[in-house]
Amino acid sequence: MASLLSDVKSHHLRQAVEVVHVLAAVSDSTTSFITGTLDRLPALVPSDLTTLSVCDLNNHSRKVFGRQAEALSAADCAIFDRYFREHPLVRFHGSHPSGPTQRISDCADGQAFRSSALYADYYARLGITHVMALPLQIDEGNVVSIVFNRCGSDFSGAERAVFEAIRPTLSTLYRNLLAREESKLALGRLLSLAAGVGWQMVRVAANGQILDAEAAGLRLLQRYFSGGGALRPTALPSPIVVWMTRTRNWGFDRRPSIGESLTVRRFGKRLTIHFVADPAEPGRSYLLMKEAHAGVSTDALAPLPLTVREREVLALVAAGKSNPEIGNVLGISARTVQKHLEHMFPKLGVETRMAAGLLALSVSDREGASAGGEQL
Repeated sequence: MASLLSDVKSHHLRQAVEVVHVLAAVSDSTTSFITGTLDRLPALVPSDLTTLSVCDLNNHSRKVFGRQAEALSAADCAIFDRYFREHPLVRFHGSHPSGPTQRISDCADGQAFRSSALYADYYARLGITHVMALPLQIDEGNVVSIVFNRCGSDFSGAERAVFEAIRPTLSTLYRNLLAREESKLALGRLLSLAAGVGWQMVRVAANGQILDAEAAGLRLLQRYFSGGGALRPTALPSPIVVWMTRTRNWGFDRRPSIGESLTVRRFGKRLTIHFVADPAEPGRSYLLMKEAHAGVSTDALAPLPLTVREREVLALVAAGKSNPEIGNVLGISARTVQKHLEHMFPKLGVETRMAAGLLALSVSDREGASAGGEQL
């Protein structure tokens, strides 16, 4: 970068920094950012046609957004797509995810390019002879770039260096705005989910402080995380704070999704907690919680010293079934069910049906927590 900037006039670089400051101040969405970028960057480096280009590397097609007076026609876009795989900048940035700002002349021989069908059918048609692309985001499927086109002289090394100097900041601003918009969509989905039966929502701060919660939500936290003691109604239980810190980092580096959840099991029930950041207030988030019956499977009772049939009986006892109900499910008599219980009590070290059921629930909770996924 130092060698690139050696030819840049200090006042030109100051102008570029001022433009970035303005864009950061006025951009509250990707739309306003794109509009501001297309309007202001050509004031730094002259460009006859300036666009935002979104290249789909999988479908080999491009979407273009430009200023109203510089819009490309559908026919122009179709011609570009015809030569998508051959375009020097598409090929270069598709294999260079970290950039940099690049001219066609940096990655293709000038004479060969002007002799190509791409140049003859597309660029000559538009009266363009030189192109430079400033990538904002590159991933495995897309290249998003601000593209500068002009006729006459090529973009100079100093002009390229100015854009490369501000590119990381522009890229970060764009990606943060994009993630914030996606966060708003995810928040909307989760809030609509919370409106369903059984969902509770808790609004929290980055330090684990509870900002807003209904009594039912606080009762769920107490039931699953108190350990027999009392929880502070203004603070999240430490296991949830640890989970949030480990999985989200309170920023836009990871995109929220309903799939990000924590599951806690207690006595045959499970509490599922979803996380989503508040896009309007960094450092704030929502937890959506729902309790459901987890059930007890015979496989979960495998650690107990019981026969297969005894585990089947015990699983139904833990589910609250009576002896006749268990008999109907298993195709045996209620008296045979009672005999199975009498045989398993000494094996389990218990004396009552209730104690056996509670033991089964406790074992099932432990086995469910060790089965994988984000669980406590």
